[in-house]
Amino acid sequence: MRKWMLMAAGTILLGVIVIAYLLNPFIGTESISAAEAEQSVLEMYGGEAVGTTESEDSFAVDFDKADGLYTAIVNKETGQVESMKLVEKKEQPVELTKEQAAAAALKEVDGTLEKVTYSKDKREYEVKIKDGENIATVFVASKTGEVRKITTNSAIEADNKPVPEPEPNPVISKDEAIAIAKQTLDGEVQEVEFVQTEDGGYYLVEIENEETEQEVTVQIHAIRGETLTVEWDD
Repeated sequence: MRKWMLMAAGTILLGVIVIAYLLNPFIGTESISAAEAEQSVLEMYGGEAVGTTESEDSFAVDFDKADGLYTAIVNKETGQVESMKLVEKKEQPVELTKEQAAAAALKEVDGTLEKVTYSKDKREYEVKIKDGENIATVFVASKTGEVRKITTNSAIEADNKPVPEPEPNPVISKDEAIAIAKQTLDGEVQEVEFVQTEDGGYYLVEIENEETEQEVTVQIHAIRGETLTVEWDD
């Protein structure tokens, strides 16, 4: 009888250990490996790992995405991503050079080249060509070289016409910032703060998930809609 009770107690204890390990695979291990830290980051954010450095209690995982180079800090003991920040922004390549856009415009309009400017939002060049008393503006698609539109103004009117102030880039709404932040952690929004800066400002979105007992503050660029930093609260 006593032997049977000891065997039953041992079986129950083994079951408790297995369940605890399944709930937290890092129990019983000193720390996760660099490879596991990289895998955790890539599963959460995507991209390609380019290097990992180790400190006393964390790994710094550098990973490359289409829009830039990021660094994520991963806790060795828990395997949790504690923060993530944009290290280097990548400029989207322009297919045509200014010289190629000017050449395409001069095939359509005769005259002397005055100025070539590039619109990043519209992905097109504006090529100004002067012919006597007229100035033509040729709009050239940067990807294909297609001439989209040609407008003509009097050169005299153009010289006297005041230069309009550039329109500010549109700022994303608070709801859009929240939707982006919830890609990091879905839960109840605790607070949203907008901070104005010279490059357009950013949102700080605080989210709490009661089921997972996680809380995070996500920094979203107010114009580009990019996730700049991610800070997890213990």
